[in-house]
Amino acid sequence: MKPNKNRSVSVYSFVLKTYLQYLYLTKWIKRISSKENYERKRILFLKKKGIETKNLFFQLGGVYIKIGQFVSNLFHILPEEFLWELQDLQDKIPPRDFFEINTRWQLDFGKPMSELFETLDKVSYASASTAQVHIGTYQNKKVAIKTLYPGIEETAKSDLKTISKVVWIIDRFVIQISGKEVIEQLQSMIHSELDLRTELKNLKILKQMFALEKDFYIPNPIEELCGRHTLVTEFVEGKKITELEGEPLYSKRNPNLEKLIKAYILMVFDYRFFHADPHPGNLIFMETGELCLIDFGAVQSISEEETQILERILVGAMRKDYHLVSESMYELGAVTESLSKEELTKIVKYSLEKLNRILADTNHFRNLSLDTLRPGDDLRFLKEIQVSLKQLLASLKLPPNFLSLHRVLALLLGNFSYLDPTRSMIEYAEKPFSQIVLKGSSFKKLWRDEGEEFLTSLFSLPKELNDFLYKWNRGEFQPKQDHKLAELKLREILTFGILGTLFFYFGMHYAEKLWKEPSIIFYILSGLSFWSLAKSSLSFWKLK
Repeated sequence: MKPNKNRSVSVYSFVLKTYLQYLYLTKWIKRISSKENYERKRILFLKKKGIETKNLFFQLGGVYIKIGQFVSNLFHILPEEFLWELQDLQDKIPPRDFFEINTRWQLDFGKPMSELFETLDKVSYASASTAQVHIGTYQNKKVAIKTLYPGIEETAKSDLKTISKVVWIIDRFVIQISGKEVIEQLQSMIHSELDLRTELKNLKILKQMFALEKDFYIPNPIEELCGRHTLVTEFVEGKKITELEGEPLYSKRNPNLEKLIKAYILMVFDYRFFHADPHPGNLIFMETGELCLIDFGAVQSISEEETQILERILVGAMRKDYHLVSESMYELGAVTESLSKEELTKIVKYSLEKLNRILADTNHFRNLSLDTLRPGDDLRFLKEIQVSLKQLLASLKLPPNFLSLHRVLALLLGNFSYLDPTRSMIEYAEKPFSQIVLKGSSFKKLWRDEGEEFLTSLFSLPKELNDFLYKWNRGEFQPKQDHKLAELKLREILTFGILGTLFFYFGMHYAEKLWKEPSIIFYILSGLSFWSLAKSSLSFWKLK
């Protein structure tokens, strides 16, 4: 691994080089090239930068791989030509030499691993950004041995300083991204993953929560071998999602996906404590039919206080009391006082009025088109409040648990698209949702009276919406000629606008039915989508 100073220089030079190349592409090459030639060069540039970014992160390791793993899932925000090149960061991380791992055990336990384990495979079973796993035998049981890399704490501290400076530069000179909050959240995430005692605690909490659920399994820890730098659990045999066969077209629902969605409905709606990193390597499907979760370094919870504030937000939306919505958002800490309540109220009011029109014109999103969406109206409105929009970008400060929910959703969508691309994730959620969230006498009555009819409609929406967005993102849905010049930004604005209004509609409906938990989740997703809409719109008007 490079010395810390050289690592920082590598990052700074790469960021500067990429920025200058991007300016050259968009400010010069775009002017002198035809649309077709420019698009070809743009795609080649993104692929090349994806490969270079991946190689740099592999070379630097540690914190940079963790960041790359997160970025590689943002298909709804960043260009897919760039992101596809980053996918190797998820499961192809080069392992460290066994000597380094054994050194850590000697320092912590005073003896080599060979004296602690009856058998030990010196070849790494799995390697991650901050640790790697070896397989061994302890007291006649096969175990997974997770060990933090020696010196990773010092390297991470130095890397975080470098990343903080890069984020500050982006926040100051490129686009406002609430840099201070981003760094605080990143530091919190990294520090928690550098203490495996935290992961042990999370494992034990989820094991207790899932104790009565027959479809799920959490590994047993070997606590006498667990500490700040080491975590040993029983080894669980099974297959990862990438080792399973997907369902044929129009076949029955995949039972493995049914278990996966049930697990997350339980964690988010019932336990309010959820595994925040459901990538394929952390999900094991056992021969017994159980779904086993592993790697509990990233978890999040939702507090009762946050739930109560969100209740006031949705009550305000139901009553069209937008001042109450604004006040509650400030109380939640999602928006700072640098944005006035009047400015925020204008944005909320416009969004709801737009939503009602779309619902009426499209029969609840069933007949989407550019004529009914009228993105030009949105752009004119955003231009009128441009100053307020800039303040909004600078003042947004969403809690990290809400951002984690967005990441979980993105990862789950990837898992579902792999095993059953013909059905939406929400189709799989219908049954466990009704069983877990709509429980209790009052919920059962609401469900019996009108819930089934509504959910039948609700679960038919995602596929049509996904089909529309799929065609739009791949150029199969042709916009009118007067939209051609701004196609890329309009595509982003359209996507986030549809998602934001769709999630907001679901949230309002559940709020009216007093279904608290689902309405809260949909409002959170709506807020994240409109946040992305605001950033895309501001970028569009800067180009104009």
